[in-house]
Amino acid sequence: MRYPIDELIDKRSIIQLKIERIGDNSAKERENLRREFQDYTDAISEYVSEGVCTAEQAEEWHERLYKANGTTWDLETKIRRGQLEEISLEEVGRTAIAIRESNGVRVRIKAEIVSATGIGYKDVKINHASE
Repeated sequence: MRYPIDELIDKRSIIQLKIERIGDNSAKERENLRREFQDYTDAISEYVSEGVCTAEQAEEWHERLYKANGTTWDLETKIRRGQLEEISLEEVGRTAIAIRESNGVRVRIKAEIVSATGIGYKDVKINHASE
């Protein structure tokens, strides 16, 4: 089974974040991440060459998912920092809600890609902020 384009773009945006933000990787790990990023890029390009979407659409979706995933990473880092530093439970709760909202943005972008391309599956959430 071929990966749906929404999943490929989402995974590529996460790999880009790993490349940019995880600085203590070994040279081998960095090379593996670059190769994985290129593999996702190549798979997305196949969809573009088939006319499923334009390169501009794919890049715009990538940027939006990169931003949404980056926001979630930042918020999760805030919670992890709270485990090492003293922050209030109220602040942890607000941050957890923000993470849920950020993930809702991500789910909506992926659903938009599925609707626009007709490929993949919408992530159906019940009683979830992304509805």
